[in-house]
Amino acid sequence: MIQQHSVLLKEELCEGCTNCVKDCPTKAIRVHQGKATIKEELCIDCAECIRTCAYHAKYTRTDSIEDIADYDYPVALVPPSFYGQFIDYSPGQVIKGLYKLGFKGVYDVAMAAEALTYKTIDFLKNTKELYISSSCPVVVRLIKLLYPELIDQLIPFKPPTELMAQSVRKELLDSGLSEQKLGIFLVTPCPGKTSTVHNPLGVDRSFIDKAIPVDKVYHSLLEVMDKKNSESEGKKGLTPYLGIKWGQSGGEVDLIKPAILNKTIAVSGIHNVKDILEEISRNNITDIRYCELSACTGGCVGGVLNVINPFQAKYNLKKLAEEHNKAVNQDYCLYSYQLSSEFKPVEVARLDSDIEKAMEKLAQLEKEIDLLPGLDCAACGAPDCQTLAEDIVTGKAKRSDCIFILREQVEDLADQMSELAHSIPPIMRKKRREEKAGTQKEVLKGENNKNESK
Repeated sequence: MIQQHSVLLKEELCEGCTNCVKDCPTKAIRVHQGKATIKEELCIDCAECIRTCAYHAKYTRTDSIEDIADYDYPVALVPPSFYGQFIDYSPGQVIKGLYKLGFKGVYDVAMAAEALTYKTIDFLKNTKELYISSSCPVVVRLIKLLYPELIDQLIPFKPPTELMAQSVRKELLDSGLSEQKLGIFLVTPCPGKTSTVHNPLGVDRSFIDKAIPVDKVYHSLLEVMDKKNSESEGKKGLTPYLGIKWGQSGGEVDLIKPAILNKTIAVSGIHNVKDILEEISRNNITDIRYCELSACTGGCVGGVLNVINPFQAKYNLKKLAEEHNKAVNQDYCLYSYQLSSEFKPVEVARLDSDIEKAMEKLAQLEKEIDLLPGLDCAACGAPDCQTLAEDIVTGKAKRSDCIFILREQVEDLADQMSELAHSIPPIMRKKRREEKAGTQKEVLKGENNKNESK
């Protein structure tokens, strides 16, 4: 079975609080019977639910650092944001530490990021249209799901991770290494990049074999790295410091904007990204040529699999970039930039496959929306009233799931019960009258007897 998503739920830890329901940008989560469920067809692995859940009921499925033992020649791909995790260690020391962990090769994704920067500049110089970076997999999935009309505005190039992995794989296989012995591991800061290994975007098959989370690699590195000889770097002069800028929000456009008259914007945070995509979709963005969009706040340094806080990591990367402000001398033609498969819209379930039934359900949907209070409180387990209405129409929820409608129904039932309590069936009315009349006669007879005895 193909692994589609890396964000999963531990049902036993879920308290059904609905915080994740309200915060999910694609309305992919519902709470039923006191437990959350994730609708896979709507999930984009943005990890907002992981950030929101106070009970740690959401988690990320990743590979383990022990998996490198499964390959004769494991290599590590280091993303630009990874160096921001370290204050007392240089990139060279980090690379040496990765070798100590058992990797036979270590490659900087920032190298491919630098190359992609210049490829993107050449592309933008030949067009006047607004384009969106395709480097963040969560943003690409969001566009495919909610904004398919913007797919053609995604930069049609592979992201740096796939560019680097493809280049490394070709280089090592050409050197005589067999495919079975080679294992390419991505050190990933987020679940979004983990999912692309098993569910790739823009390529038929990912060139990466496995993804290990930053936190696991970070703690393993601290055990083997030596603070001594801090100036010693295994590949001194080859660290792509310009490409390292890509690890934080705004780093990509910092390198691109001088070539296109500063007509760029950088937006981070999934809800902010949704806002800007709405504006682009409505043609409300003018005089902008390139948008760098990152699902994680602050860029990749804000990924949930990182260790240190994103503000410190951003400072660390900025400091590295200031110290070394030159691109690495490399052959940009060694990379295969073009996508091997197109970005296509995600097909989501419609109201009904039959057009006539779909129209009937649409009318019913409008009716349900009018009946619901419109408070969007999420107490029903859906993120808002419109989503609950959709679930009602498709048979996945009931109108009484709304606590306000349920209260009205209970009040109506209480009124009916009260009315019933004072009602007598017609067949019993004559009997009651007779009993009442008999009682009155007995009372009068008793009073008469008292008077006679006096």
